[in-house]
Amino acid sequence: MRVAVADVGTNSSHLLIAEAARGDAGGYRVLDALKDRTRLGECLDGLGNLTPEGEDRLASALTRFRALASGAGVAEIHVCATSALREAPNGPEVASRMLARTGVYPVIISGVREGELTYLGAAHAVELGADSVLLDLGGGSLEFARGDAARALDVLSLPLGAIRMRDAFLRADPPGRRELAALDAAVREALEPHVGRFRVRPGTRVVLSSGTAEAAAEAILARRGEEARGVNGTRLSVAELSELLEYVRNLKGAARARVPGLERRADTVVAGLATLHAALVVLGAQEFTVSEGALREGMLIEELTRLEAYSSSISARQRSVLGMAERFGANLSHSRQVAALARELLARLRALGVDLGAEGEARSVLTAAGALHEVGQIVAQSAHHKHSAYLIRHAELRGFTPREIELVALLSRYHRKSAPKLSHPEFAALSAADQALVTRWVGILRVADGLDRSHAGTARVTGLTRTRDGWQLGVQGATPLDLEGAREKADVWARAFGPLTLKAE
Repeated sequence: MRVAVADVGTNSSHLLIAEAARGDAGGYRVLDALKDRTRLGECLDGLGNLTPEGEDRLASALTRFRALASGAGVAEIHVCATSALREAPNGPEVASRMLARTGVYPVIISGVREGELTYLGAAHAVELGADSVLLDLGGGSLEFARGDAARALDVLSLPLGAIRMRDAFLRADPPGRRELAALDAAVREALEPHVGRFRVRPGTRVVLSSGTAEAAAEAILARRGEEARGVNGTRLSVAELSELLEYVRNLKGAARARVPGLERRADTVVAGLATLHAALVVLGAQEFTVSEGALREGMLIEELTRLEAYSSSISARQRSVLGMAERFGANLSHSRQVAALARELLARLRALGVDLGAEGEARSVLTAAGALHEVGQIVAQSAHHKHSAYLIRHAELRGFTPREIELVALLSRYHRKSAPKLSHPEFAALSAADQALVTRWVGILRVADGLDRSHAGTARVTGLTRTRDGWQLGVQGATPLDLEGAREKADVWARAFGPLTLKAE
């Protein structure tokens, strides 16, 4: 089971490809990694919009990522975009254009979501305690997270990223004391209202995760005279961080680039170190541990955990469906999400008295169709819905009757493009009762597929109610692309049940 994840930041974008480690729950083995210095923070116009040059840089990175993932046998990359796109007014439009240009959709996540995933990544990289505080410094934002040994319980995101702070306060090279004092004061002022939430207590473990923290660890170890063969788990004092900051702030950029560990961060390291130091002092920290696990590692662990839970909880007949999906290179996370959404919609319609056939059969057929609706892409993207139907009919799915296999094939056939028609021989060959069932189930499947148009896997159904004119579907966590996809694919639903409107929550 292989997964590819990537994060798009203000300064750089990173890809990570890994597979689940056998016999190690939540464990993984990294197969490949790639870093692209996209520097999107340099490509913002006066209104904060990402410029065409920034879009080109991002498209180039995502294209390279997709090619590398494809070569590793991974069908799709899960991409999270952070501060740069999150704060750009045109961020959602850029994300949609990236899908059209590269086939990859960067999901814009909130600062809180970023902190939660980063904490998860750190929890699998270093040993956290019952009370831990994580600081994760990016180019545009600084996340704080407090939690236990496994997960974040409280998260805060502040616009205190290294690039942002450099651009706002550090004009000279090297920066003057007044500039650094102004930066320090700004960090303290921004954090002061939240100190109570993240203050260090007796027994609190403080963890830093970011490129700046790793670079600082390498530099401090070099100053100690120790060789750095990786810095994960390295414990450092705030006093040592202060001494490093005092040393590098007096160096010009070229000299900073010769300091071990700082070679690639000479332009942002003073701002990054000063921001981290100010935050640590305000919170009352005396020492901290460096984690190499961060956002993308958290994304990876979450996705692998979801897939493992999915594969271990399904029935024997659905296991044969999963085997077929894997054999034909289907995107398993998208398959799982569409199947889950279809089952949820099925259950809510049934609870409201809608006739959808035998409960067990409806769930089983919709689950299989959700998992297999895109397997035809192994033949060709064009008309892949028809290729999917052909492959399903001839795959010898175990545990399904010939009739059920045909129903799964037809649902996959109609998940996109044309609705079921009597002019289609396979549909016309069904009994009138099965034609009605297929039409209803297709209506459900198309909406479920539309709700994961971005392949982000974040949309959740929160409610379904009858209205005077039709139906209203409550959705949480959907991206703009998901909402657009569901609306576009609600045509068969309208034909089967009545018009559908979406309410984003």
